[in-house]
Amino acid sequence: MIKKSGDKATIKKVANLLLELQEHPRTGTGQVEHLKHFAFEETWSRRINKHYRMIYEIHDVEVIVTVVSLRSHYGDK
Repeated sequence: MIKKSGDKATIKKVANLLLELQEHPRTGTGQVEHLKHFAFEETWSRRINKHYRMIYEIHDVEVIVTVVSLRSHYGDK
């Protein structure tokens, strides 16, 4: 969805956030927030821009970050 939009600034921001997640998934840019009401205990969120956010899980044992969602949570507003 984001790639198809052609918004180069947003695509670049997503790429930068993914690189940042490798170094420090719990801190950094994008209003990092620990999400409490998800099935997995280590679920986090980062803002991509005003309408989009990235939701991801952190698996410390294997040092894996799984991106769960990369889209708007506001609908088409």
